[in-house]
Amino acid sequence: MSSALQFPNARLLIHNLIAIERLSGAEAIARGAFEYGVICIESLDDPGLDCAIKNCDCCAVAQCILRQYFRSTIKADCTQQLESAWNSILVRLSSYRCRLSEKQNQNCQPKAEIDGAPDCENACSKLAPVIFDLMLQEVHRHS
Repeated sequence: MSSALQFPNARLLIHNLIAIERLSGAEAIARGAFEYGVICIESLDDPGLDCAIKNCDCCAVAQCILRQYFRSTIKADCTQQLESAWNSILVRLSSYRCRLSEKQNQNCQPKAEIDGAPDCENACSKLAPVIFDLMLQEVHRHS
């Protein structure tokens, strides 16, 4: 699966929310998900989402949004779809980050599988648009 980005306007929205409205990356992802219709306004009150936003954890916010999306659209046990979509995002995010490292002449090996928690430190403001793009790809793939 390619780590190519497909939603330039969505990435621009997230970047603008961070740069102009001074939202954190996590807040921008949540707001973008609402504006793109991935989640409804009531979903923004979810305690798990609120906690992830307060911790400025873009990956946790994206995962929480995906969980809410699958629960609202599948109406059954969505565990398998969520795990598949989330693992896809993490693998492609790892690949994207490695391509960035290669451009900066740093050695990096993309992970074929992600074990445990994602390596998302320092990702919020810089990678929030990319994380949002990858999340939207999964939403479209499963809709």
